Amino acid sequence: MTQTTLPWTGLLATAEQLGAFVWVEAKVSSILGAWVATEPDPFRKVELNARSSQHRWQSELLFERLPVLAVVTPEDLVRPPDLQFELFLDLIASTEPGQDQLVAMQQVLLPYLLEVYQQELRSLSEISDASARKTLTVVIANLRSELLLTSTALDPG
Repeated sequence: MTQTTLPWTGLLATAEQLGAFVWVEAKVSSILGAWVATEPDPFRKVELNARSSQHRWQSELLFERLPVLAVVTPEDLVRPPDLQFELFLDLIASTEPGQDQLVAMQQVLLPYLLEVYQQELRSLSEISDASARKTLTVVIANLRSELLLTSTALDPG
């Protein structure tokens, strides 16, 4: 399969997209961390905590890649991608503990994020966005690994 390189959107648009990724990764970390408190299985508590920490770290990595611009500070770039996505994550966060949480995270949210991150990676300039490309490549690899490692949790057998 051939990877299509998307046209570069410019520094501010790239910064805004990375800022949204920072917010999303922090929110996923928060959701997973909150689920630790309601999880009765000690093994799952450890797993959820580790996953929460991984997403927090990814949020911090992405934040470090935000440019310092005259028109906006890095902190101002960290915001939800849009209201609908913010509400969607709030819905996942409020899901009752159990299988519905796993389905929402593993079969809906994380595959969606993987696709969005891959699309953004294809649009980043190899020259002006080199450090952001490297960081996003790490985040994508971690997300793929997380999806592979946790896919067995949905398998009833």
